[in-house]
Amino acid sequence: MRDFHTTTAQSKHLKGLQVALALMAMSLLGLLTPGVAPAQELTPAEQQVELVSRESDDGGYAFYAVNNHIIPIWLNVEFRELINMEASVDLPYSGLIEPDGEETFLFRLSSTGQGRRRGYSVSYRYARGDPRTVEHDDSHVYLLPFAHGEKFRVTQGYYGSFTHHGENTYAIDFDMEEGTPVHAAREGVVVEVKQDSTRGGPSARYATDANYVLVMHSDGSFGNYVHLRPNGAAVQVGEEVTAGDLVGYSGNTGQSSGPHLHFDVRVPQRNGRMQSIPTRFLNHEQRVVSLEESAFYYAYHPGGPDFEVVLGSELRSSDFADHEESIAASERIEFRTEDVDLTYVLFIGNGFDVAMEMEIDIRMSGVRSDVELPVTMTIEPRTERFLTLLRAVPGATQLQFSPSVRYSPVR
Repeated sequence: MRDFHTTTAQSKHLKGLQVALALMAMSLLGLLTPGVAPAQELTPAEQQVELVSRESDDGGYAFYAVNNHIIPIWLNVEFRELINMEASVDLPYSGLIEPDGEETFLFRLSSTGQGRRRGYSVSYRYARGDPRTVEHDDSHVYLLPFAHGEKFRVTQGYYGSFTHHGENTYAIDFDMEEGTPVHAAREGVVVEVKQDSTRGGPSARYATDANYVLVMHSDGSFGNYVHLRPNGAAVQVGEEVTAGDLVGYSGNTGQSSGPHLHFDVRVPQRNGRMQSIPTRFLNHEQRVVSLEESAFYYAYHPGGPDFEVVLGSELRSSDFADHEESIAASERIEFRTEDVDLTYVLFIGNGFDVAMEMEIDIRMSGVRSDVELPVTMTIEPRTERFLTLLRAVPGATQLQFSPSVRYSPVR
């Protein structure tokens, strides 16, 4: 009996992915003494909210906010340090700032009259919308954020270990090649677009470099489409979109270990943060589902045409039990695989002119076989038969398999 080993092992690395829309947080340090107190204004580069402070004649400071956004924002201002100064309001300060581009008075800092040294250290952050009135419609069913009839895998779900914590706890990552069309999961108004970034990588230093589209929904929540390619937005600020409309193209910008789409629905918080929330989606069977990590999903858009559904998780060995196909003479034993959603359909072919008795085994890492190995079978000349299904083990980050065979002619 002769031994035969495949010359190449099948291998696939699975991608741990993602981060989302960065928190907007700015800071200002003022350490002032009488007679040395120039007016100081914060204008963060390329940000839509400004915090402005101006010195008054009595040595105090008046604080203002400017909202250049198209929607109201909820501003949160905190002082990490106040030296011989007190505020005219309870701290931390929180309030709604209207989108008029004008200065809105917030509060005043005044001297306590104790000591000559005065100063402050202040930081601020803002959330889009009004946390006092937002109330997400938990009965709403979202479309999957890609084209009708297309299928993609969830690579990171709720509480994902790579980046899905904090504000991104309830985010979903879909494994997508760069340039894949991204579609609106719900109708709304586009309130933010970033598409000028060309930077990305797994490090947290890229967290603010993600291109994205942010859509405000009628209940005050926001659909967040992140990691788009450079110039990858298909919509503009102020544009209304309906569920299923094209909004952009996937990419690999921001904190990301590979091309994919990050999607979440988020709501504003009183502390000036945004928080993702759980969402439910419509699947290809028009059933309402919660998405699971590592699973594949087809998008269904109501009114779209019928499409063929093939899911690796639903394949069974019995589907291929009768597979017997003629192949060309090759004077060798050959293996062939078909990949369906990380389920590998493995076939073996006898290219000799005589029947062969075979003993087949597979070295595996990150996958499991549907049949017990090793397996013995006899294959007729120039014939291919089904061998087994190999399925990814949940949680595996690398899939490898290498089949081998010992064979001899049937006498």
